[in-house]
Amino acid sequence: MHTLTPIAASSLSLPTDSYIYSITPAAPGTFAAISSDDSLRVFDAANLDRESVIAPKTHDGGVTALRTYSSGDAQLLATAGRDGRVRLWDARAGNGSAAVEMETVKHAPVLSVACHAETSTVVAGTELVSSQAVVAFWDIRSPAACRLQYVESHNDDITELQYHPTRSNILLSGSTDGLVNIYDTTITDEDDALVQVINHGSVHHAGFLSERTIYALSHDELFSVHPATDPDEPTQEPEPVHFGDVRQPLGCEYIAQLCIGSQGPYIAAGNKADHRLDLIPLVSDPAWRFDQDSLWRLPGAHGEEVVRSVYLDEQSQSVFTCGEDGFVRVWKPADDDVQAPVESAKGARPKEKRQKDRFKPY
Repeated sequence: MHTLTPIAASSLSLPTDSYIYSITPAAPGTFAAISSDDSLRVFDAANLDRESVIAPKTHDGGVTALRTYSSGDAQLLATAGRDGRVRLWDARAGNGSAAVEMETVKHAPVLSVACHAETSTVVAGTELVSSQAVVAFWDIRSPAACRLQYVESHNDDITELQYHPTRSNILLSGSTDGLVNIYDTTITDEDDALVQVINHGSVHHAGFLSERTIYALSHDELFSVHPATDPDEPTQEPEPVHFGDVRQPLGCEYIAQLCIGSQGPYIAAGNKADHRLDLIPLVSDPAWRFDQDSLWRLPGAHGEEVVRSVYLDEQSQSVFTCGEDGFVRVWKPADDDVQAPVESAKGARPKEKRQKDRFKPY
């Protein structure tokens, strides 16, 4: 076991009793945060006290999601809300006005967002409204109307969206209906676009571990790893690995998320009673398992409050966390620890070996 040391903390000048829901990279050296007062704030990674309010009120009814939208020199931030809108914000403008705004049909509340700047695309996943949960696509150059919608693949709230790491046409969605769906978004017919369906349980988080591997985490902490099938390759795929409820084997009360650093994927496991958060490596050699002997512990974590978001920052070699205590906290490894989850390129293992150890599908 290794230990990360807290080096800084800030409430970002938020009102008392605020929650911080999510953090994500903004411009180089900065991060953005959304919180329970529905604001969007940007802070300096090197000095948390240097923060600015990009929008004091991002959405009526509550902000639900935050993502980075990057294209060339433009560094925009995407937020979604229960008002049925997705908005893009230019942090450099600082005028409290969205640069681009998109709206769902019937003002369906948006719970999840994904962005693909190379194709000028923003995708939203909605709550179930009028018996429909929608995956809606916009081209931000023509934001007035959706360019594509999938309306039949989920029958409950869509909680997760993520693009494939290398293929711009492949999108993953997850829902409280228990399904993780994979689409080829170049296909407009919804039945034909759906290339893979995984039945997991009410999806809290899901995503790509690698180009050929998918993970799923349910709201009751069931975890599984699945091969991404390729319809053009009729070879026999490996069987999925079902870990079941990971709380007892990992000694935790909840799973905050899965995050990927230079050393591979880590699951962020929280324990409020013991005031700690553990970053536990997920390794694939010889078979998928959690390497608990190599975990990184964040002692104290966010006290008795839940950690909501974790980011492994390679640039500053730090771990950023935020939570329901209303604070952003920064953690660093001891100087003599060279296998940190945020290990620099100088100390990292050779790329070929790291990919074999951490990203081999099975």
